Amino acid sequence: MADARSPVYEEALLQELAYAIAHIAHAEQHLLEIDSQLAEPSLSTYIDRLRMGRKTLGEVLFGLVGVMKGGEGAESRTAAESFWCTVKHLSMAVVHCDECAEKVIRRLSEKLSTGDAVSAKSLLEDLSKIYSVRRDAFKMLIDILKGGDLKDLQVESARCREDLCVE
Repeated sequence: MADARSPVYEEALLQELAYAIAHIAHAEQHLLEIDSQLAEPSLSTYIDRLRMGRKTLGEVLFGLVGVMKGGEGAESRTAAESFWCTVKHLSMAVVHCDECAEKVIRRLSEKLSTGDAVSAKSLLEDLSKIYSVRRDAFKMLIDILKGGDLKDLQVESARCREDLCVE
């Protein structure tokens, strides 16, 4: 087991928090899609609970990378809110790349089973591109979180303005 202060342990913790934030945001997205199709939307309580959970994980993440909690309330988006949006959207992009890869792999399997080598080769190229984008987005996310330039950033809220609409 890795020492709690080792760089590997710390990076793994940042990665898991980023994944957790992304999966919660993804669950929110699905609930919003369902709610938008209902005659009377009724899932807002669950959506808000997920957003609050994401906010809590964001606060933990920010604490681990040394971002300070500041005061509430400016009208324009702050650097901290933009930082939060970047973390949320990059982590969601990684999850969506994983989902795209799964779908391409499923298609690839179908093409290989039918002997369609031309389509299979094209799908392999697409899969390679998806994985390349995923690696780059994830590396960028971790680099941003581990960067020392965030130490002086003050967070007004660990959620972006769009997330604040239900509060």
